[in-house]
Amino acid sequence: MGSGTKNKGGIDMGSYSCKLSECDAREWGIKNGIYIAPFAKSPTEWYITININGKISTSPETYGKVEIWKQIYKYYLYYYAKYTKQEIKQGPKVIEKQIKKVKQKSNDNQLF
Repeated sequence: MGSGTKNKGGIDMGSYSCKLSECDAREWGIKNGIYIAPFAKSPTEWYITININGKISTSPETYGKVEIWKQIYKYYLYYYAKYTKQEIKQGPKVIEKQIKKVKQKSNDNQLF
């Protein structure tokens, strides 16, 4: 019995690991009725479909493997910023500042 990991003539869309901010924006979007997904034009090109509370739009351009995922997350970030009027700030510098604040608070609250 095989592992099931071989590509048996399937379509390779590449792989992409979302950044924390991108994952947060996607989660917010889905919770708020915004669904963004690839739609195949061919085995190597995809459109992006955007469904906002039942209203569906399709991107005019197509994207190749890996690039399709990056663009989908850009759209999630765009809609998050548009509807919440703020950006998700989860970059390394922001996280580093948050860690410093937590450390400072813990130092301020030490008893000894």
